[in-house]
Amino acid sequence: MASTNHRVPENRLLDALSRRERDRVAPFIETVSLVSRETLQTEGEAIRYAVFPTNAVTSTLMELPEGDSVEVGLMGAEGVVGLELLYGQRYANATVIVQIPGDGVRIEADVFEREVVKNGGEFHRLLLRYANMFSAMVAQGAACNASHAIEQRLARWILLVHDRVGAAEFPLTHEFIALMLGVRRASVSEAASRLRLAGAIDYRTRTIRVSDRSALELASCGCYAVMQRLSDNIFLDVFGGAH
Repeated sequence: MASTNHRVPENRLLDALSRRERDRVAPFIETVSLVSRETLQTEGEAIRYAVFPTNAVTSTLMELPEGDSVEVGLMGAEGVVGLELLYGQRYANATVIVQIPGDGVRIEADVFEREVVKNGGEFHRLLLRYANMFSAMVAQGAACNASHAIEQRLARWILLVHDRVGAAEFPLTHEFIALMLGVRRASVSEAASRLRLAGAIDYRTRTIRVSDRSALELASCGCYAVMQRLSDNIFLDVFGGAH
């Protein structure tokens, strides 16, 4: 995770803060580049930073007893990596990796604890609101994975990534998608082929393109709309006023 000197981009949580609160925490924020497959935190290890993605997408992974890992949540510019810090816990409950490379900003764990958690003000309340939403997203994803067909789940997952990337085309392989969804690569290839035949997506080596957003939404289950609403609701009427 390399530091950069360009202008600090926006994360929706940071952008939702009042000007006064943004100015207060600005001196503690460092801009970083997030590299594909980079590990931002590792289960059982100390968390070094709270990381706020901007145009990058991260995956939260849980390791199974057999050694495989499955994605239980993803986040982009609406979120923060290092939620455990909000509750005074310095060790990670899950591993978080960069799924789609891009930029982000970060705050050192010690500083985050001092300036955000112990301060207990506006920023802390907003992050607790996000943490509650993220838990609901994880629960909805678990229900979806247990109940819906792989094609619906794949469409839902691509839609969530598309929302966070902000571009029609992004780097993804079938192998990586299979890891994220906890299914065989062959199952992903079959589902992706059906979505391509429907005109919803196209794909080449290591790249997926959303060709028809409406067709992709039709192919998805209703869980996508639920997850989208959960995410958007964090920023509606924040602290009694729109930001």
